[in-house]
Amino acid sequence: MLTSLLDSLQNGDARRLAWAIGSPSLFDAANPAWQGRLRTDAWSAQELARCTDWLHAIDREPATLQASLGDPLVNTPLGHTFEKFVLFWQAARPDVRAATRGLIVRTAGRTIGEFDVVLLRHDGVIETLEVTVKYYLNLHPELGMAGCFGPRAFDRMADKYNKMTTRQTDLGHTEAGRLAICRWLETTCGEKRTPNDLIVENYALARGYVSHPSADSLIPLELSPQHGRGLWQTDEHALPEDSESVWRNLSSREWLGPYRGVAAESGWPNDPAMPRMYARLVPHGSLWTETERRFVVRAESGLLKAV
Repeated sequence: MLTSLLDSLQNGDARRLAWAIGSPSLFDAANPAWQGRLRTDAWSAQELARCTDWLHAIDREPATLQASLGDPLVNTPLGHTFEKFVLFWQAARPDVRAATRGLIVRTAGRTIGEFDVVLLRHDGVIETLEVTVKYYLNLHPELGMAGCFGPRAFDRMADKYNKMTTRQTDLGHTEAGRLAICRWLETTCGEKRTPNDLIVENYALARGYVSHPSADSLIPLELSPQHGRGLWQTDEHALPEDSESVWRNLSSREWLGPYRGVAAESGWPNDPAMPRMYARLVPHGSLWTETERRFVVRAESGLLKAV
């Protein structure tokens, strides 16, 4: 369903919103470590079906979505942009009365955490959503999660997985977390509640891609079998070429889901220290459509020495 919907949407940000809603989970939601908190692919498919008409309406008039995302020429962390997509989608749910993102949790003047997205439903229940979009390179398949790193060497899949399955999705059950929610309810929603009054449901949403050294590489058991996939290589070798496709460097929010558009690059900001994400494009009418993607890493990069 996602593929056909993406084919029918013309606006790039509407397509990225559809991908945020309906793309496969990065991690396997059936793993007991999640305690049932990770949103499943079945849930995502239901959400995508519910949102189809809404997405087509946004595709025709994307101004409100684009205003919520901000100027793509302003260098913004991709994770923050993805949270904006998720908030825009979740805040529009018919059962949601109020929503916010980036709710800081402090105790004794010290920041101890942050809720990525908080929702107040019409039935009074609070939902928290830990949101992540990650792009890992499977540098050492034999090591499982320990061999997977983000574009920066300090971004390790094993660390993120351990935080998401414990501390980050437990925050809504802590006294400090509940006090932060109570303050938000009072200041923004005009509701006075105590921490003990709250009914809190904690969830997580994980999207992204893992780039492997080959199509048949071993993958960590914690990954969803349907996770977004690509390949990685070093800049010692040229990207494979053929007469029917071109490679395009993806920038900023263009990383969010399969690209379709013009072959010329957008000029949006790219961190020069990061590996480059390239999409192979083939003609699709008057535009170009992504068929695969690759991370290209500098051969002398410290990332390759991370393990």
